[in-house]
Amino acid sequence: MIKSIRYFLLISLLASITIASAINGVGNYLLDEQVIEPYLDAQLIRMSAVLLTFNQATISNIKMDTELIETISKKQTHLDEKIIFQLWDNNGKLLLRSHNYPHVSLKNTPLGFSDQLIQGEDWRTYSTYDEKQKMKVIVAELYNLRRELVDDIASSNANILLITYPVFGILIWFIISFALQSITRVTSEISNRASTYLEPVQLTEIPVEIKPLVAELNQLFIRLKLAFERNKRFAGDAAHELRTPLAALKTNVQVAIKATNDSDKNKALQKVIESVDRSSHAVAQLLTLSRLGEEESLTDTRSVDLHKLATEIIAFLAPQALEKNIDIELAPPPHDCIVLGNDTAIGILIRNIVDNAIRYTPINGEVKVSIVNVNRKIILRVTDTGSGIPVELRERVFERFYRILGTKASGSGLGLAIVSQIATLHHAEINLSTPPHGAGLQFDVAFPKYHA
Repeated sequence: MIKSIRYFLLISLLASITIASAINGVGNYLLDEQVIEPYLDAQLIRMSAVLLTFNQATISNIKMDTELIETISKKQTHLDEKIIFQLWDNNGKLLLRSHNYPHVSLKNTPLGFSDQLIQGEDWRTYSTYDEKQKMKVIVAELYNLRRELVDDIASSNANILLITYPVFGILIWFIISFALQSITRVTSEISNRASTYLEPVQLTEIPVEIKPLVAELNQLFIRLKLAFERNKRFAGDAAHELRTPLAALKTNVQVAIKATNDSDKNKALQKVIESVDRSSHAVAQLLTLSRLGEEESLTDTRSVDLHKLATEIIAFLAPQALEKNIDIELAPPPHDCIVLGNDTAIGILIRNIVDNAIRYTPINGEVKVSIVNVNRKIILRVTDTGSGIPVELRERVFERFYRILGTKASGSGLGLAIVSQIATLHHAEINLSTPPHGAGLQFDVAFPKYHA
């Protein structure tokens, strides 16, 4: 695990520079040998050409004793101690030699370039014969001179690298620090926030590399904000919805306590039970609505058989319909009634729609449930013979706690809000209309058709 991006980049970049410089140094060392050798060979050729300017006539006019030869060679040349030369005539007579080397005959050195071992040392020699002057020139150079030149160049390069290495480190440190300023800025912006401030972080002047991180962080802030708002709303909704049944519960308990006969007491206790039932229903609806936040996405989705699920829900609600002598009917299924979704959530949707239909349908009425396959939609259709919903109120009934005035059926005003939320999560469309027979309400929920 990388504990520090800054130190990781610093060490990695310096290590990379070191490796690259080492490879470059070795390469330069090998190349320098190849470049320097031809250059120094050319120097030997030029030196032999210079020596040939001492033509035989000039040299023969001079008394060639050893001391004079030493003097001439010293005055005529400014050669390095590691370079020697000799001039020979056709008769095998030494005409001129370098002063810095003992009497070693190079007369038999082959023409051209060659490598010679002279007194235990390696020499690079160049020999040429001038036909016009009848002179042979031999120039030799110690191989150590070439190696020293290459070593000096490599050493200079290494010294430069060592000198610039701290500069590299400082520059890399400042470059990395500058590059990480955006992360530091985002960190500072988040650390200085109040715990309740969940607005998105601004994405301006943020490098593209960390924009996905900041974008995901903003999405988290949005989800947290919606979750906090949902919890806050739940507390307010619970206080709003439970205030009335709890007040009625308290009143009915007080009536039961003050009742002087069993009939009045039983009536009051029955009211207490109704208040408790209403409170339980409201709490259950509030919890369901709280779990279905707008920021939630569907999980555990699978293929759901709407007809089969509707059969189970209707069987569960049948006793409630029988109490009002309502005829509840489920039409035969079409060829295809499979949708993709969460079966628990869709079950809640069907139960709330059918439950509302039973609640708002008068005694001896009818409720009909059917699954319709139209084009690319699977429609859950619930039709009742109740009083219906005026056209101008069909949007408002999906608001939380909204109930149409004058309705006598009990309820919390949350059922259709839950239905709307579940439909949205399933990308389903809701449509309210008047049935063809002209009375009641037709409630359609159109789900996208599932293609396996």
